[in-house]
Amino acid sequence: HEEINATTYDPTKPEEELPKSVFVIFFSGERSRVKIDKICDSYGATKYRLPEQVPQQDEIVKQVDDRLKDLGMVLDKTRDYRRGKLEEIVNKVDGWMLHVQREKAVFHTLNMFNYDVTHKCLIAEGWCPTDDMDSVRAALRQGTIRSGATVQTVLNQVKTRETAPTFFRNAKIAQGTQSIVDAYGMARYQEFNPAVFSVITFPFLFGVMFGDVGHGFMMALGGLLLCLYEKKLAYLANDEMFGTLYKGRYNILLMGIFATYSGFIYNELFAVPMEIFGKTAWCSGEMVEDEHCMNTLGYEPGEAMQKWVRTNMGDAWSNMDGSTGKEVVWDVYPFGTDPGWAHTSNKLNSVNSFKMKFAIVAGVVQMVAGVCCKLMNTLYFKDDLTMYFVYIPEMVFINSIFGYLVLLILIKWTTNWDATYVLNNEQVVTIPQRYCMDDLSNSPCWTPPYWLTRETIPGYGSKLDELPESMWCMKNGVATAGCALFKLKLDGGEEQIIVEGNTFGTGELLDATLFNGKDCKAMGADHCALWKQSPPSLLDSLIKMFMEIGFVPIENQIIPGQGGLQVFLILIAFFSVPVLLFPKPFILKARHEATQHQQLHDGDDDDGHAPGGGGHGGHGEFEFGEEMVHQMIHTIEYVLGCISNTASYLRLWALSLAHAQLSEVFWEKTVVEIGLEGGDAFMLFVCITAWACFTVGVLMGMESLSAFLHALRLHWVEFMNKFYHGDGYKFIPFSFDNLQAVLGDE
Repeated sequence: HEEINATTYDPTKPEEELPKSVFVIFFSGERSRVKIDKICDSYGATKYRLPEQVPQQDEIVKQVDDRLKDLGMVLDKTRDYRRGKLEEIVNKVDGWMLHVQREKAVFHTLNMFNYDVTHKCLIAEGWCPTDDMDSVRAALRQGTIRSGATVQTVLNQVKTRETAPTFFRNAKIAQGTQSIVDAYGMARYQEFNPAVFSVITFPFLFGVMFGDVGHGFMMALGGLLLCLYEKKLAYLANDEMFGTLYKGRYNILLMGIFATYSGFIYNELFAVPMEIFGKTAWCSGEMVEDEHCMNTLGYEPGEAMQKWVRTNMGDAWSNMDGSTGKEVVWDVYPFGTDPGWAHTSNKLNSVNSFKMKFAIVAGVVQMVAGVCCKLMNTLYFKDDLTMYFVYIPEMVFINSIFGYLVLLILIKWTTNWDATYVLNNEQVVTIPQRYCMDDLSNSPCWTPPYWLTRETIPGYGSKLDELPESMWCMKNGVATAGCALFKLKLDGGEEQIIVEGNTFGTGELLDATLFNGKDCKAMGADHCALWKQSPPSLLDSLIKMFMEIGFVPIENQIIPGQGGLQVFLILIAFFSVPVLLFPKPFILKARHEATQHQQLHDGDDDDGHAPGGGGHGGHGEFEFGEEMVHQMIHTIEYVLGCISNTASYLRLWALSLAHAQLSEVFWEKTVVEIGLEGGDAFMLFVCITAWACFTVGVLMGMESLSAFLHALRLHWVEFMNKFYHGDGYKFIPFSFDNLQAVLGDE
């Protein structure tokens, strides 16, 4: 007995291995041979007769060896022949597969035709874009000629009540965005296409969250390469991983461009501030080499940590000649964030304030645009009921609260708070920063800069000395760029000089019972007050708009008459809710009843015949309760959605903050702290390599995917739910370029 080491397979099951063993059995007598044969047959063993003579055994072994050689030669020849044939047809397989798929698509489409037994012809009913009718007729004529058919193909337009499929003609740059929109739901026939806006807003919102010049440039470069070599890379479009990037190549390019633009706004290149548009507009006591900063009025050489904004104060005031009449202008960084904010203790406060407000502005603008898209649908379908009792109340509600908030943000951004003052705790006045002439002829104006004692001011110092001590902003030896001065006209035609006071030193100035306009005119300067207004908190303003209706403290006032305006906005927002809820269901009910009444009247005129449609008149399925519940759900969803959706746009700020902080941590903790400060060239190389891996893997990989998904959610939920139904079905034309869709494989 011996085991066969060579692997053998069962002929009936080629995939299964079959272990083999060889037994040599010696026996004597016929009876033993019969028993052994039965045992071998019962176990399915193969029997081989072995001659008793050695020469005969050698001859059999030789025959077997010769046969094995012949079989091996045949197998090698067969294997070589098969390999050669496969090499000949390997380049033809794709063409054969395409041909088979095309044939399958043709027969699949022909199976949907109807056969007219009477006329012995095929009848097909399908959809066709109106603009392509002439092309279809020309193709049918050409097909008839090329096929040699004796009967012309007839093409007729058939009227139908079925809803047509939706078809959009998109340029290549918009196809990726259209796929994103279609993934949410296919638009109804002739419904407004959200991709018109989303082709720009989607990469823009992504760029806001992914803003960095370096990261955005890398993404834009990748998208640009995919676009430039799109024909060479087209064969990879069906790949599961690369195909997604290839089909969205224009989206990647636009996302990279907007991320780069946002990076310039944030002034960040891999979290490192840039000075592309010039040096910082801020001066510091450490800038001893900057003559402009060192020659600024009020600079104290001993204060190395002193910081101030560059200004033309030297042109507006001269210690020799006094006021020149020019207005002081504070330098503003030409584009983006001032690099002077980097590495400051309050950098996050400044950046977060800007990004948070911008997120609210961008969100409200996009939501209002979504409501305007509903107007486009109602105008196109001539749906006056929806326009008057859905669109208008929705627009009124969102703008009366959140549109008003955006208005406050824009006004706060564009207001010069250095020139905004509260006069007598009653009104807000603007006092431009120009320094007063000796005769105060250019009032309202400012007193000389860094002049600690008011009585020594040339020209009008004696007048100021007669005023109460509270009318002076430079308290406790703290010099400033000047105190605002205002002339108030009294009832008798006289003028009362009022100078800015220091609210930190004299908190009583904020008390309207002591300092107000009435007492100021009646009792003199002791009851007059002028103090600088600080930028109010918009969050507090929005909360107090509902908690303290009609009352806006003067220190929080941004718009004249703001309290009355807020009452008006709250009222119209409140009344827009029942207008959105009730009129539409009741008007639909009245229309339905009027239609039924008209149909019954027409039925009586037709000799008592019942109206068509089984008595429903085409509107018999109308249910008032169902319509009322539907409108109630829509109203609640819209009102609460305006609040939650606005808060949802704060993800623009959160993702942008996370991206900037991650980028800064990777740069500071690897390259700067370990690489540069270590002083070792090899360690610097290792740190830069690690930083590059972190940048590509975490920021360009996971962080970009996160920003993409959040931008996708903002469009699907916050934007498209304002107008988009998405319950249509896609028009799939017969095309050899889109065989999977024709065969229904998608």
